[in-house]
Amino acid sequence: MVKTKALRLGIFSLVALLAALIAVDVGLAWVYVSALTQPGCSAPINLEEIDLPEEHWLTTEDGLLLRAWYYPSKNGAAVLALGGIGGSLGDVLPPVRPLIEAGYGVLQIDSRACARPHARVTLGAYEIHDAAAGIAFLLTRPDIDPEKIGAIGFSMGGVTIIRAAALRQSSGQARQPQIKALVAEGGYDQLGKHIIQPDAGHSLPRKIFLYTVAGVFWVQIGVNPWEISPLDDIAKISPRPVFLIYGEHELERGGGKAQFDAAEEPKLLWVVPRGDHGGNYQVAKEEYERRIVEFFKQALFP
Repeated sequence: MVKTKALRLGIFSLVALLAALIAVDVGLAWVYVSALTQPGCSAPINLEEIDLPEEHWLTTEDGLLLRAWYYPSKNGAAVLALGGIGGSLGDVLPPVRPLIEAGYGVLQIDSRACARPHARVTLGAYEIHDAAAGIAFLLTRPDIDPEKIGAIGFSMGGVTIIRAAALRQSSGQARQPQIKALVAEGGYDQLGKHIIQPDAGHSLPRKIFLYTVAGVFWVQIGVNPWEISPLDDIAKISPRPVFLIYGEHELERGGGKAQFDAAEEPKLLWVVPRGDHGGNYQVAKEEYERRIVEFFKQALFP
């Protein structure tokens, strides 16, 4: 009798401990994903020595109002700029100053964290609606030739413009065929894989936590992170040109080489020596500016 009670107590204690560990794992993952997708709204910083942009509020397909800054075009072409979690307004990545100075119109779009009403940042899932709203705006501009629209994106923004340019609707047509050329810097190749990092050699508890993070993202955002996959989308952009930029220290982590191999011609890959995520422009500023201006010149003014 005593042994039976002890066995039951032991089993109950084990189950309780396991339940507590699961609760802690899920709780920490929930807090982490919530913080990642709700970063708060940051005030933009104006570009120095550049005329103040026009401010517009764009309506997205999923009912948000997003602030956008537009620098009018002087050459008939325009570039849509999408940034990371903090958006792309002002003097942040991706760098747009050289494009503005070269005469391109530039449309920068703010983070979903600053939308009306505030919304979650979705790491490239629903940001395709932001890209669509930006393209729709550019198509209304009398200073823009609709055949001369490009896009540039950093991190999440790079993922978004690849997906926006490549995704197919039921008609079989590209979602945003108006994007005639794109530059994508520092994005991931597949979100699910990027979260769990299968080749990183993590300990078992760390692996369990990362899988929980991926699952919590799916629950909170409503999108399977393994389905957010520029690696699977990028080949669909051809024959429009793609220019991928990665620092040498982020190339493997972001799957830059795999995306380049998956893309169809015309395509370019620039691996920035000594570069890392968010630092490529700083370590190779002049070359960065020259390369993106030349890329859009060749792509939009053949």
